[in-house]
Amino acid sequence: MLQSLVKKAEQGGWMPIFPGWNSYTSEMIGDHVISVMSDAILKRINSQHQSLPSFFDVESGYHYLNQNCFEEPDTFQEYSDGKGRRALKTYEKYGYIPLEDPVKESPHTGEQVSRTLEYSYDDFAMYQLSVLLNASFQDLGITQNSLDQLEERATFWRNVFDPEYKLVRGRHADGSWSEPYDPTYDDYGYITEGTPWQYSWFVPHDVAGLITEMGGDEIFVSNLTQFFDQHLYNHGNEPGHHVYFLYNYASGWAWKTQSVVRNIIREQYTTGPYGLPGNDDAGQMSAWLIFAGLGFYPVSPGIFPVYVLTSPLYQSAKIQVSPNLYFTVQTYNNSATNVYIEKTLLNGKAYNKGFISHQDIMSGSTLEIYLSAQPNRDWGTEEVPPSMSKMRSI
Repeated sequence: MLQSLVKKAEQGGWMPIFPGWNSYTSEMIGDHVISVMSDAILKRINSQHQSLPSFFDVESGYHYLNQNCFEEPDTFQEYSDGKGRRALKTYEKYGYIPLEDPVKESPHTGEQVSRTLEYSYDDFAMYQLSVLLNASFQDLGITQNSLDQLEERATFWRNVFDPEYKLVRGRHADGSWSEPYDPTYDDYGYITEGTPWQYSWFVPHDVAGLITEMGGDEIFVSNLTQFFDQHLYNHGNEPGHHVYFLYNYASGWAWKTQSVVRNIIREQYTTGPYGLPGNDDAGQMSAWLIFAGLGFYPVSPGIFPVYVLTSPLYQSAKIQVSPNLYFTVQTYNNSATNVYIEKTLLNGKAYNKGFISHQDIMSGSTLEIYLSAQPNRDWGTEEVPPSMSKMRSI
């Protein structure tokens, strides 16, 4: 798949953002081909799991990803055909996409706040990828200036975050906030298929930064709990699929992720007709259930090669990671009421982090999870999952 994307870029002149119907399109927002390729490279998916992938042209792919980040097509016809990022110039100029830019050349017009959030995530994925590749390729033209720009743009999400409401909000070119404002309203043109409440959590690359902007762990957890208790979430649309796992980023609150995830599985999925809560959208609705059932989820793909942990649905599971190697998840005391993690062991040793690394999975580790009917507020407190604001090494 990755080499196919590279070939399409080489033949069409631009890395596709949302390819479909054998053509370029700008059907959806974001530039998530960056995240997909960065994820493959950061996780070093090859026979040894420790060097750059050899199954696609990394150098050519990076060239076209970089073009998406910093350049626009030479002609309006190319742009209207779906090549290049939408509203790149205004995004760079203002640090967000203001409401005055209608983003006309897209099936999804407007949606300025959602675009800003998703571009910010993609830019940090590109930053992480660039840092890694800069150490391996000396002829990719990666400069300190481009790294600085990407790192700065990864903070642009803050520019659409209203400090008064502590939620995202439409913003004008003069810096003023849009009026009227009801964060539960689902038809603002600056949000994609949702509400400001739902999109306020889309900072997967910097959850620690989001916690700070909301006022700290306690307020963050209170807002997150309100979001679920008042049924403001929408599991039928994918931009919110990571939100259930964000409690793990607030030390001492991972137990709430365990409860919420089990509730979503029970309430939103069935084994009969119409068993999915929404359009499967290339498999994401099903993939969420598989990850959640296994007890780990990729909150920040393309950014940090880790998975946030929760209590598995299954008694045990094995994932074949190479011809003779398996990653094993084994639970104890698992039941419909025992949904809370009491303790975990990784390869027989006590493990109290709220996440597991991709390397641990690919090395064929065994993760043992002991469950209980009572939450253990100390579980997962040794280390919360990584964020841009609290950088850890790849």
